Amino acid sequence: MASPPVLVCGLGAMGQACLQRLGRFDVPLRTIDLQRPSWRDPDLEQRLDSELVLGDMRLPHVLRAAGAEQARSVLLLSSLSTVNFESALQVRLLNPRAQIVVRSSSQQADFAALLEEKLPGIAVVDPVLLTAEAITAALRPSRQEALFRVEGQAYGLSEGHMEDRRYQRALQLGSAEGPPLLVTPLALVGRPLPSAAGPVAQAGGQQERPWTSWRRWRTQVQGWLRRRTPLQWVLTGSVLALLLAGLRLFAGPHGWRQGVFVTLALLKGEYVDAVAVFLTEERSIGEASGWLIGGSLLYALVGTMLTSALVAVILEWLLRDRLGVRRPRTPRRDRPLVLLIEGGALADRVQQDLERERCGVLRVSEQDASGTAPSLRLEEALALLARQPAAGVGVLSADLLGNLHTALALQQRWPQARLAVLAAAMGASQQLGDLLGGMTVISTTDLVADAIVATAFGEVVLGVCRIRGVTLMLVRYSISSDDTLCGRSIARLDNGYGITCIALRRSRSATAQALPRAETIVAAGDQLTVLADLSALRRVELGRSNPPAWYLRLQVIGPLDSDRRFEIQQCLARWLGRQPGEMLGLLDGAEHVSPRLDRDISELLAQDLHHLGVRCQVEAAGRDGGALFSREPGPAAPAPGRR
Repeated sequence: MASPPVLVCGLGAMGQACLQRLGRFDVPLRTIDLQRPSWRDPDLEQRLDSELVLGDMRLPHVLRAAGAEQARSVLLLSSLSTVNFESALQVRLLNPRAQIVVRSSSQQADFAALLEEKLPGIAVVDPVLLTAEAITAALRPSRQEALFRVEGQAYGLSEGHMEDRRYQRALQLGSAEGPPLLVTPLALVGRPLPSAAGPVAQAGGQQERPWTSWRRWRTQVQGWLRRRTPLQWVLTGSVLALLLAGLRLFAGPHGWRQGVFVTLALLKGEYVDAVAVFLTEERSIGEASGWLIGGSLLYALVGTMLTSALVAVILEWLLRDRLGVRRPRTPRRDRPLVLLIEGGALADRVQQDLERERCGVLRVSEQDASGTAPSLRLEEALALLARQPAAGVGVLSADLLGNLHTALALQQRWPQARLAVLAAAMGASQQLGDLLGGMTVISTTDLVADAIVATAFGEVVLGVCRIRGVTLMLVRYSISSDDTLCGRSIARLDNGYGITCIALRRSRSATAQALPRAETIVAAGDQLTVLADLSALRRVELGRSNPPAWYLRLQVIGPLDSDRRFEIQQCLARWLGRQPGEMLGLLDGAEHVSPRLDRDISELLAQDLHHLGVRCQVEAAGRDGGALFSREPGPAAPAPGRR
């Protein structure tokens, strides 16, 4: 029986990029476009031109002619969001079971959220939001290659040797063929963040204590005080000195109460005749002290200036909140500065992400400011940055050549700055970035196409990042009883499919386990959040896992008493998944080879055996490596496809 097809509607750059990726999933493909497309790949044209239906994808008869009624998934990828949403409603009427992926824009975010909630099986993908995360990662001044949040916990990707496996996990950068490569450790960073789903179980199993929040608040206050400039401290000290001096100068016969009243009234800019306060029938103005007259005039002048500054601040707030007018501020020198050139809504999202990470952002646009984000001309921004180099520069206009020209010019000015250049439909963005050197070229089409294809097979894509030329996606799996992932350990998922397990939420648990242990078994009803590329997701979809590639060479040394024998048997049985009685043959003092294991499991087993006094060594399995009681590997059991 033929499998149901995947229907792609809209064959622009995005649609053709999705078709190229779908061709590796071994599913029938159907296409719709309003007119015959300009094919970018001759092989793609040869394979799919006969499956092309010309017409408006909003019309029922066009959708029927393309097989929408029997389709497994329908991808609506027109550049017009309204057309995609109208087509989604029509497809849902024709096919109540199909997975529908709708390409949308940020302006339709509210309607998209309501539609996803009302009609299950419809997923809305916003290219701007997905691209913003990759650009933020490319511009982040920190040494971490990526920073993201899952289930209320912050994670970071950083290079280095893994010192504690409880808080780190090796990142799996899978390839289309062969086993995945262990490249970069994934380290747990930061503290739990507030989440509507409830608190997250930390790796150590401890909740944040009250004095911890007090210390964090104290640290924030100390940091705020350290960021004050010398001029701000001088002005603050001058106002305090005037306040103390005024208490003595204006005290008079009525004591300190009169001094407080007159001093504060003058500094607030109120009309108070300080000299008249001291005049009586027996004392004329000619008897008033010159210090009193001069001091009252000085305090009145200072009070007028403070009042004018307060009015200016209030006026700026009103213009910003009511009229949407903001004035670009001078960048703070205590924060790394990122320069964003053009970009519109994409730059708005990147700015929000960078400011959340305590980075200063300066916007440059040749267009009129939209009001929500103040912008400058490039010359004005460079004048503000005359004494402060930019830590990152993002050139985000739609003109690729213009972006490259601006990026190369700024690279000469700031050689150490991180550069991110947007290439909307550039297929070889990674190769272009390597050719130019020192910059990251990000293709919106490549990033979003991976996420759309993953969503087409029912996965929930939470985000996209770009690591060493590989597009990695945050994907949330809902595990069912007939799922490929059900009943397998975390180590088997990591090493077998090339995914990196980030968080595991049990079916009846209100908390999520951050970086679950390698031996943890995934069960039906669990929710698993992973980091994976499209090739790894394809292996999960097709149920094609790589076999274990490591084994343990072990030898029991010395005499065995009953307690030690029992402990070694239990340890081996636990990690190898066998009965304790089957482990007796390994305790005869000869050298034995375990069956093939995943690397995480073999290293954990080796640690436990070392503690029990067993000589063991982890080795990579060759063609003749790894079977219980022998040196010949056993055949790997085939895995069923994911449903």
